[in-house]
Order: sequence, then C-alpha cells, then structure tokens
Amino acid sequence: MATTVPVSPSAPAVPAAPPEQPYVLRGARLARFLWEGRKDPLEPLCRIPGAPGIVRIPDPFANVFLVRSPQHARHVLIANQDAYAKGTDYRVLGVLLGNGLLTNADPVFWQRQRKLVQPMFAKRHLAPMATHMVAAAHAWLDRWDAEATGEGTAVDAHQAMNALTLDVVGRALFGVGIDDRTTQTVGRAMTDVLHAGSYYLQTGWITRALMATGMELNTALKTRPRMWRQAMRAIDTLDDVVARLIAAYEADPDADQDNLLALLLSARDEDTGEPMSREQVRDEVMTFLGAGHETTANALSWTWMLLSQHPDVRERLQAEVDEVLEGRTPTAEDVDRLPYTMAVLQESMRLYPPVPAVSRVAQEDDMVGGARIPKGSGVLVLPYVIHRDPELWPNPEGFDPRRFIDPPADRPRQAFMPFGAGRRICVGNGFALMEGVLLMAMIAQRFELDLRSGTRVTPEIAITLRPEGSLPMVLRRRAR
Repeated sequence: MATTVPVSPSAPAVPAAPPEQPYVLRGARLARFLWEGRKDPLEPLCRIPGAPGIVRIPDPFANVFLVRSPQHARHVLIANQDAYAKGTDYRVLGVLLGNGLLTNADPVFWQRQRKLVQPMFAKRHLAPMATHMVAAAHAWLDRWDAEATGEGTAVDAHQAMNALTLDVVGRALFGVGIDDRTTQTVGRAMTDVLHAGSYYLQTGWITRALMATGMELNTALKTRPRMWRQAMRAIDTLDDVVARLIAAYEADPDADQDNLLALLLSARDEDTGEPMSREQVRDEVMTFLGAGHETTANALSWTWMLLSQHPDVRERLQAEVDEVLEGRTPTAEDVDRLPYTMAVLQESMRLYPPVPAVSRVAQEDDMVGGARIPKGSGVLVLPYVIHRDPELWPNPEGFDPRRFIDPPADRPRQAFMPFGAGRRICVGNGFALMEGVLLMAMIAQRFELDLRSGTRVTPEIAITLRPEGSLPMVLRRRAR
C-alpha cells in the first residue's frame, strides 16, 4: 500500500526559478570590448568574461542581444523564427544587391520566391552543375601548371579562389565561363559592396539614430556620401555585367539549358502560373553571382591556410583523394566517396564560418532561455562563437577534421551551422559543399599550397569572414 505524505497547508510555496538574466556588457568592459574589437571583433566575443548564453549590449536606440549557445540559436532561428525578421545588415545589402532570397525581408514575398528557387538546387540539378565546377577547375589548374616552377610560385590564394569560384558560379548560372577581365571587375565590385555593408554595420548606431527620427533606410545611408557613391559605382558595375551576361545568354539559340539562369527564366509559381519578373531574375542572379562565389572562396582560402599549418591533415586528405580518384577527374558521385575531404572542409568552416554572425530583429516581445527580448531589439546569433565553445568542441581552437567523421550523438545540431538554420538556411548549401569538395580534390591531386614564411593572416568581417588583404602562399606541384 502506498504511503501518502501529508503537506501542511501553511507550508510556503517553492519559489519559481528567476528568469535568466542576460550578461550586460557595460562600462569599462564595454569600452574594452569595443577597443579590442576595432580590428577583430570576433575574438573579444569569445572572451566576454562571465557571459552566459545571452549577452546584452546597451544601445540608446535598440538593445542588441548576442546569442552564444546552440539552444538559444535554435529558438531564434527555428522554434520561434516567425517572431524575428532579418536584421539591418540584410536590409543594407538589399539596398545594394536587390531583393533576392538573401536580402528579402517580406515574409510572404520571400516564401513565394523560396518555393520557386528551392527546386533549382535539388539533387537532380546538382549533378549537371558538377560538370561546370570541374570545367572551371581544369581551366584554373592548367593555368597554374603553366606558371608553377620547381622552386615554388608565389600566388595570392584568396584572389585565386575568388576567381575560381566566380568562374564556377558564372558557368553554373549562364553555362559559359567568365573571362579574366570580367572576373576581376566583379571581384573588385563585390569587395566594395561588402566593405560598404560592413562599414554601415560597424557604425550602425548612426543609421539607427537617423531612422529613429523617421528617416528611411535609403536616406540614412546617403548621409555618408563618399561610401555611398563608392557602393553605387560598384552596383552599377555589377548591374552592367549581369545585364550583358543575361542578354548574351538569351541571344544564343543554342545556349546550354543546364544552368541556373535557364531554371530562373522557366520557373512558374505553382498557384498563379506566373514567371518571375525581370527585376526579380536580376536580383537572384546578382545574389548568386556575388554572395554565391564569395562565401565558397572564403571557405577554400581558410582551408588552404589550415592545411598548410597541419601537414598531417593534408597528407591524409591527399591519400584519400589519390585512393578514391586514382588520378581521374571527380564527378558528383565522388563527393560521398570523399568523407575526409568533406570533413576537412567542414572543420575549416567551423573555425572560420563563411557568415560569422546571423542578424535578426525581434518583431514582438519574446523570452529566450528566460531572458526577455523586447520588441525592436537586435539579435545577433554568433556561429563563430558557438563553433569555438569548449563545452561543445574539445580543444576548440584546434584543427581536427575527425570531429566530423564520427560526431558524438549528443552534439546539438545548432552547434555547427555555417549556412545558418531554419527556413532561411542558405538555399545553395548543397551546391557549396559539392563545389568545395570537388575543387579541393582536384587541386589536391596536382598541387600543394604553403603559407609564405612569416605571413600573419588576420580575419576581416566584410559581412562574410575573409582573410584581410591577400593570402600569400607558395604553389608547388605535388611530388607523385
């Protein structure tokens, strides 16, 4: 017979646990954080003393909350994602690049556009894209082969990866390669656009102050005319390139149909049967051409730097590539046969995620982990910080691709999110991973890249996370 323990009616109720209070970065600590973050804001974010999963930075116009745990990231990006809109950085990029999937903040319009674009990155379309990837890689490797010397050839690996991935995206978009002059033009213009976006974010309090008076975002951005003129010149350049490439494609009756532009032009809304407007096609092409090559180029640049610093990892990657491919050109089917190569790319993106911070704005009052997030607050989910959390990643600063070969079952899914999370996860993540593995395998078959002696590589946030300036390396043919 069960025994019941009587409870006195006068016994005090157990008090509810107090809500989690976000760590507030203020006073001398805030000043030190801002001072240390002038050149590299990422490391100070990892070292905020006493900070739990959520950090609040006071702002006279709108508080900013930093999300530093996978559980809270999941709440903002997945569980309660309808309560959060895209942040100011996407709105700034939208003014610059147009209203593509990356920047579109209208939930209804975005959902319609996502439904049109998502099928273009289905597996049945990715396999034909692999032919464009390897064609671009062959052209680039043949150039390197002509330039390489026995003593080693100096190259800027970051510039090379930008040119290579831009050629890949150009072929995937239009079915044709992009010449050197256009590659250089687009590369410079995209750098100017991303730097402008980054500048407006770093001085965002000025923009928020102006918008608090009722000023429109476009007008607020124009209050800094020199940066605005530079950005607009870059956009005019990109517009001209995109218009010429689309016109050349449409004028060719024999144009290849296995490309993204053909899919964009033929896409139809399943409810209305309507095609995309010409303006929307332009905006999506601009997004694919710009952001689509920049993020993969950065991931590959960091990968070559890390492999140069860890020759044991490089040797194991080379051994897998040699054993699986036996000297032949890889295909889409080989991506699954190169698990260590994929793990190297993933570990590189863990340490240097292409997008180190994902910004949102609270559309209503919310509670995240017990902390109150008032409507209008800025929320920054920080993959860079989460990817280096020692509670999630033993030896977090170390470069160890084995983490992704046999990951622990209890690792939270949002512990690793180089492409974001939720319904707004990057639509081209499958394309980017396949591209990264195929290009890595083809380069590793024939060449080694080593950092030039004495080189110090500094991360730079220009919306994306890229090496600041150049990435000087020495190119050598592999000894076979």
